[in-house]
Amino acid sequence: MSLGSAGNTNGPALYILEVLKGYTMIFDCDDESDYFQWVAVKGEQQFFGCSPEEVLGLVGIYEALGDDWNQYSAYDKEHIYQRELSDYL
Repeated sequence: MSLGSAGNTNGPALYILEVLKGYTMIFDCDDESDYFQWVAVKGEQQFFGCSPEEVLGLVGIYEALGDDWNQYSAYDKEHIYQRELSDYL
């Protein structure tokens, strides 16, 4: 199975966020510029991103790691850059 972010993944991401996870989704845009963002709000929680898929990813980070999510910002990711996609497909 393969899945990538595309035009047909917005709907499922919005469905998961609103129906399954209980967030209110807001599309916030500035009419005088090209600035826009998607915002998920539930109680005191707010997540911002450029797409529903991005917001869903941020919600997933928070759900997995909680308020201490940023303690992993220095995670050693150098080994990931050494991997070749063809070795895993």
